[in-house]
Amino acid sequence: MPIAHIKTPIGVIILSFDDNFNLIKITKSDDREFLDGGEYPESIKILVDFLNAYFSGKPLRINYPLKLDNISEFDKKVLNLISSIPFGQTVSYKWVAEKLKTSPRAVGQALKRNPFPLLIPCHRIIKSDGNLGGYSLGLDVKKWLLEYEKSILYKLPSRKT
Repeated sequence: MPIAHIKTPIGVIILSFDDNFNLIKITKSDDREFLDGGEYPESIKILVDFLNAYFSGKPLRINYPLKLDNISEFDKKVLNLISSIPFGQTVSYKWVAEKLKTSPRAVGQALKRNPFPLLIPCHRIIKSDGNLGGYSLGLDVKKWLLEYEKSILYKLPSRKT
């Protein structure tokens, strides 16, 4: 199983792929040491370059093949909906639940199972009262990502007054 390690401001991110280079999951390593994966095949390099661009302040969208075989139909609906939430914006678990005619708790559980945090931006979902809720990469990472995205939006030429 091919794996790529990327050093980012939130720590070392591990990208796991199947033998066809479809992304299986994204995780964060608690290990402080950066394990350089060396040269990656072009299909993996595309995703590595995208994530490096994201962490360099470029609010890009990417269409990369994700392995969705082991994800329930409900979870796919939740992940599809949150994929449309723009960079730097947030919505509540309740908002997602109302759109899908389900409960905020069910939405939270589906997001907990999101194997692709960063690409499917579950960090952009917060509680109705403004609190963060949970995040598979850690609440400190969720807070950092939200603040980071807002700061990047503020710096974009179209946002300056």
